[in-house]
Order: sequence, then C-alpha cells, then structure tokens
Amino acid sequence: MGGSFRLWWAALGIAAGAFALLWHPSAAWVEGAYANGGYAAWQHVAQAISGPLPWSLGDAAGLLGIALVLWRASIAVRRHRAPRWRRIALALVEIAAIAGAYALWFEAAWGWSYDRAPMESRLAFNAARVDTAAVDRLRARAIAEMNALAPAAHARSREPLDIADLRTAWLPLVRRAGDGWNPHVSWPKPTIADPFMNATGTSGFINPFTLNVQLASDLLWFERPFSLAHEWSHVAAYAREDEANYLAILTCLRARDPAVQYSGWLELFLYLPPQPHYAKSTFVPLVWSDFAALRARNARRINLSLARLSWRTYNVYLKSNHIAAGVANYNEVTRLVLGIPLDNRGLPLR
Repeated sequence: MGGSFRLWWAALGIAAGAFALLWHPSAAWVEGAYANGGYAAWQHVAQAISGPLPWSLGDAAGLLGIALVLWRASIAVRRHRAPRWRRIALALVEIAAIAGAYALWFEAAWGWSYDRAPMESRLAFNAARVDTAAVDRLRARAIAEMNALAPAAHARSREPLDIADLRTAWLPLVRRAGDGWNPHVSWPKPTIADPFMNATGTSGFINPFTLNVQLASDLLWFERPFSLAHEWSHVAAYAREDEANYLAILTCLRARDPAVQYSGWLELFLYLPPQPHYAKSTFVPLVWSDFAALRARNARRINLSLARLSWRTYNVYLKSNHIAAGVANYNEVTRLVLGIPLDNRGLPLR
C-alpha cells in the first residue's frame, strides 16, 4: 500500500512537470492572468519572505532539490529485497518526480514569462527607425556621453550605489512597458554560485524559484547599476534579454547619479555593432582605462572552456523557451532603443 501510494505521488509529480514544460499559454493569458495577476502576487510574497534574509533563499531551494534527489535515490537503492533493476527503476522514478515538481515550480514561479508578448506589441515600436545611419548616430552619441560623464562618474566610483534612486528611475519604465503593479526589489543576495559566475563571465541572474537577484562579485563599479536594473527587470516579468537590457539602459539614463548614467551609456555602447577600429582620440583616457579594466578582469577570471559550455547551454535554454535568437537576443536591444521613441521624461511611448 505504501509503495503504491508513493508511486502515485511520483506519477503525479512527473505528469505535473511534463504539463508545465509542454504547455505554452497564450500571450493574452500571460499578460492578464499571469504577469499582471498571479505572478505579481507571488513576487510580493517571495520578496516579503526572502527580502529580509542576508543570503539567497534560492540557493536553499537548489540545495533542497539536490538533497531530496540524493535522499530518495539512496532509499530506493537500499531496498535489498528487490531485484537490482527494480531498485534502479524506482530510484529513477523518484528522481523524475522531484524534477517534475521543480519544473512545475519553475514555470509557475517565473518561467511562463517567456510566453509574454514582446514589448513592441505594447509600445510605439517603428521598425523604420532602425537603420545603419541611426546606429551610427546612436554610437556617436554614446561615445560623446561617455566622454562627458567619465570625470564625474569616476569621482563617484567609490560611493555606494543609491538603490532608491535607481528604483525611482526604473519603476515608471516597467509600468509603462506593461506592468500594472509595482515590483518589490532590493539589493542582490550573495550566492554560492558566485565562483561559477566569475569563471563564466555571468554578470548576474535571478533565481527563478524565489526571485532573488544575484550579481557576480567581480563586477566593476560601472557595471553594477546596469546589471542590477537588468535583473530587476527580469523580476518584473520581462524574461527576454533584449527587453531587460532595454529597461536597464533607460533606467540608468534616467537616473540622477552620473556614475549610473555612465553605466547605461557604456553598456549601450558595448551592445552596438562594433567598428573595426577606434582612434585613440575617440575616447578620453578614463574611458580607455575602463575598457582596459574589463579586459584585465576577464583575462584574470574567465575560464574560456567553461564559459563556452555555459553560454552554449544557455543558448539552448533560451531557444527552448521561444527566444529564437538564443544568446544573440541580448544584442537585439539596439533595435528597441532605436525603434521606440521616448517622451520628455525618458519613458517609451505606448
């Protein structure tokens, strides 16, 4: 009786996980019932629980899953009276059930955001605004802004990031882009995944189970404002990387702090199609020094083999979640910046 009961629960977990992964809800359902409905309520609950903690509750969720797999597999294998093949089969069923439960948790807690309609459908996107000449003009402006902001930004490089100012600049953007609610966000949490992030060049991520934001410890001062606003945008149910980049860039440009503005222009410049060569006079020495700092950090920290494997895996993950461009989706932020006009407050037009 007990064994049959456990098998029924295992079958239920496997079926629930398979359903969650295979079901792709309509964009209208995601927008109304999920992104602006159940998910919004869950995000507030998750932040209320995990926000006060000094560590990532998402790490605990991941470790719990590993512990459950090891525990249930060991119990199944230790059933000495059963044939070996049966013990192995039971262990696999137990593991599949746990994986199914986590798959359901992943999709319901955040994953269905990938089925949200692109923000171009809600904003005044005009593809005719995106051409080579517009890219060249944007690059020239980014260079000019970086050069102008560099002295003031570097003067504030050792000052703590003003989270309240960043959130004030960010919140109207996520609401204008489609959120009818106020996401609750805070400082990033330290994570046990930090060594892996540093070795693969991963600047940050949100834990999809608890919506905690994690940033790599080796981020440079001019990377942190953009990276934090990017991950916050994921928390606000914008799963696409180009949209998170877009919201992060506009957030930085709307902020009052010159260091945060500099972060936005520098990151935007790095996402623009590069030119084959830049003259020494193109950038002031402070900007060149920041480029050199990026190269030195990457050369010191990144394991190329591990980084390639990590980004290939993430590329497959994005494509499996309907992001056809894969990791190249990050670079598609250029078309959003050029194609969506802004009002006099720096907010995209609907």
